[in-house]
Order: sequence, then C-alpha cells, then structure tokens
Amino acid sequence: MGEIIERIQKWWNNQDKNRKTIYISIASAILLIIIITVILSTRITYKFLMGGVTEANGGRIINTLEEMGIKYNVNPNGSIYVDYGNVQELRMRLATQGVLGGTNQGYELLQNQGFGATSYDKQVNYQIALEGELSNTISSMSGVEYAKVHLVIPPRTYYQVDENSIAKASVLLMLENGYTMKKEQVKGIVNFLTGSVQGLTQENVKVVDNFSNNLTDQLSNSEIGSADSKFQLKAEIEEYYSKKVEQNLQSVFGLGNVVVISEINLNWEKLEEEARTVEPVVDENGIVLSEQTQTESSSSGSSGAAPGTTSNIPPFTYETQESTGQFYSSSNTIRNYDVNEIYKKTVQDKSGDISDKSITVFIDFANANITETDELRAQINKAVSTAVGTTDQNITILSMAFNRTAETQRAQYQEQLDQRNRRIIMIITIIISVVVITFLLYVFTRILKRRRTYKFIEERKKKLEDRVQEFVSESEEEVEEYTPSQEAQRRLEDIVEKRPDDVAEIIKLWLNSK
Repeated sequence: MGEIIERIQKWWNNQDKNRKTIYISIASAILLIIIITVILSTRITYKFLMGGVTEANGGRIINTLEEMGIKYNVNPNGSIYVDYGNVQELRMRLATQGVLGGTNQGYELLQNQGFGATSYDKQVNYQIALEGELSNTISSMSGVEYAKVHLVIPPRTYYQVDENSIAKASVLLMLENGYTMKKEQVKGIVNFLTGSVQGLTQENVKVVDNFSNNLTDQLSNSEIGSADSKFQLKAEIEEYYSKKVEQNLQSVFGLGNVVVISEINLNWEKLEEEARTVEPVVDENGIVLSEQTQTESSSSGSSGAAPGTTSNIPPFTYETQESTGQFYSSSNTIRNYDVNEIYKKTVQDKSGDISDKSITVFIDFANANITETDELRAQINKAVSTAVGTTDQNITILSMAFNRTAETQRAQYQEQLDQRNRRIIMIITIIISVVVITFLLYVFTRILKRRRTYKFIEERKKKLEDRVQEFVSESEEEVEEYTPSQEAQRRLEDIVEKRPDDVAEIIKLWLNSK
C-alpha cells in the first residue's frame, strides 16, 4: 500500500502545473456530480394526496398509511403528502378501505337491508343512500374537495300528506384553498338537488361553504341578479360602439389621437294593457243564451188568422200565419242573446332595446398634424352618426391636446428595458468571447509548448546520438566481438555508467512528451 502511495506521489510530482489544474478540476466535477446524485437519490419527494380533511378522517388515513408502510407528511393546513409513485392508485386503495372522507355510502346501502326491515327503516335507508349519492356527485365538481348533503323528506304514508310537510335540503361545501364559488355553480348545485329530490324547490335549498358563508343568498334576490346582467349588457354594448368608432377614426388620425366615450340607454320596460269592450246585439249577431219556440195549430169551419206583432227588441218574436178556411197554425220563437264582449291584452316587453345613443369623440388634431375646420368637424359628425345609427345631435366632437405623460414615461421605461437587455446581451457576448478566446489561447499555447518540447527533445536526442557515436568510435579498439544486440546493450550500459545525468534527462523528456 505504501509503495502505491509513493508511486502516486512520484507521478503527481512529475506533472506540470497546467495538468495538475486540469486533473483537480476533473476530480472536483466528478465529486460534485456524485454528491448531487446521492442527494437526489436519497431525498424524499412528497406528493399531494388529500387536503382539507377533518381530524378524525385524517387520523384514519394516517393509520392506514402507517400500516401500509408509506411515508407521509402533514402540513398545518390539514393536507397530507405521501412518498408514493402513483398517487391515484393510492387514493383508490384507500377508497376501497373506506377511510377517505369523501366516500359516502350510496344506493349500495339498500342492498344490505334485511327481510325484517320495516317501511320506516326502508325510508330512512333510502334517505341516507340518496344523501350519500348526492354528496359524492357534488364532491366531484370543480373546486369542491368534500360535500355533505342533509335532506328533510316528508315520510310517505297512505293518508293525505300534510301541506306543511315539504322537502328541504342543506349542503355543506368544503372548498379548495383560495377557491370561490361562482353564482352559476351555486345555481347548478341548487338545480341539481331540485331535480334529484321529489318535491324539493329552489327556495328550500341552502348551500353553505366551510367558511360559514351562505352561498344561496346571491340567488335569493332575482332583481339583483337581473340588475347585474343588465349592467353587464350595457357595458358590453358601450364598449362595442366605442371600439367601432375609435378603430375607424384612428385609421384617419393615427393611433393614440382619438378617444371615444359611448353612452347607451337600454329600455327594460314591460307594459301590459288590457281592454274590455261591450257591444249591443245588432241583426242577430250575438251569442244565443236561450231559445224557445211555441207552435199552435187548430182547424175550424171559418177562416181567419190571429194577429201577430214582430219586434226587433229582444226577446224577438216571430209569428207566421197560414189560413186555409178550416185549418189554423201559429208559431212563436223567443231567443235571448248575450251582449258582445271583446277582451284584448297587449304585452310590450322591450327586453333591453336601445332607446338612445350618445357618442363623445375626443381628437388631438395637433398631434395628428391635421388642421381643424368646421367642414371637417361636420364630416366627422356625419360619419359617426351614420356608423352608430343615431342623429347628429347625439354626437359631440371635442378637440384638445392629450396628456401624453404616461405615454412618454412608458416609452422611457421601455427604452430603459431595451438598454438593459442590450447591456445584458453585450455582457454575455463578452463573457462568451473571453471564454472562447481563453480556450483558444490555451489550446494554442499547449500546441506551441508541445512543438517546443518536441524540438528540444530532437535536439537533445541528436546531441546524445553524437555523443554515443563518439563513444562508439573510442571503443572500436576493443578486440572482443559481440552480436549486434549485445553490442547495442553494451554500449547503452557504458553510456548509463559514464553519463547517468544525460540519460535521466532524456528519459524525463520522453515521458513528458507522451
């Protein structure tokens, strides 16, 4: 072992400074990579499992994880993180064991009813199963971690149901951190419950979140919701007209030289008009309430007829006479007519029709390099009124110089950003150039140094050969004969014995050249 260390030290001492620097850098990089690899391989990466669980339910989950040998971590918010590869698989395994809080028993509860269950037991089990199904469905909605539904359902009897027995529902939502339920989502939950529970109305549904906020309050006042939609519609229409006019005028006066403000009035009136007209019966044009016909006939030896009177005033009487000398017949018809009554109902629902439009246009003629004239203003007024479909009196054209301080500051800030980006790019370019130039100089220096070393070795080799040749010529007088290999070995041994310093220097140069 000591010999190996000694050889290593000797090899290290024979290296020049540049090679030592390279070896140290390579060794440091390898050591750093090994350390980072070990840290990453041994570090525990926790993945999110569940959040917002109750203490009791969280305790059951933790006990199950300990039994399964899975490492976990719990943060102060009640969220559980685990050191497990497939978190979805772990959730499924925990769900099958019944430890997840969001897993409520649904209609499978009805499959476990015994034969001795009474009708009341069946009703209770059905209500619990329905609550579980509704809770699981609402829990799957976006932004909801857990939901619990409580129902109040009137019992089913064979007798007449009490009018005061109505279905009610309450929903508790455990929302995700930072999530806020929208009005449309709350309305969807209410409609979902009313469609799932028989006899349940929207007025009898209450939705509360985990912060004790009554979410159904925003649905209770329909007028407020209607006002919100009306205001939003008004704002959208005004924005449409403003952009329409502004974009077209900017193509003439340039960007930033035109500002348009629109004021749109919407008519939401809903008028209902009822009219009832009573007219007398004229020429039998009416509704017959009753009709009575009386017929009389007789026969005798004398001819004659009974006088009759006809009137147009109700009741109407009609009399016909017919005489043949020995036969007499008479008939009366009485009809009672109802008066003619006409009922008319007219509903006028404006539904947000545009009743009035007012457009105000601000133009910076000076910045646009356009001379303001009355003729030009009249043309602009006419063009705008035609484009929006209103009269010239509702169009206002104002000429003024715009305050461009913010625009100037924005331009200055953008220029500063551009300068900073250019400086950063220049610095990065300089650094890369310095690194590349340094590397090229290092390579060039190494090549030049190798050439010098090779040249020096060649010179020393030539000198050594000359000395060897001199030594050979001096020893030619020796009579002893050797083979060529023995002769070469003998000569080298003589050189080593007589000139050990030169031989050692040549060997060192050979090693450095490799």
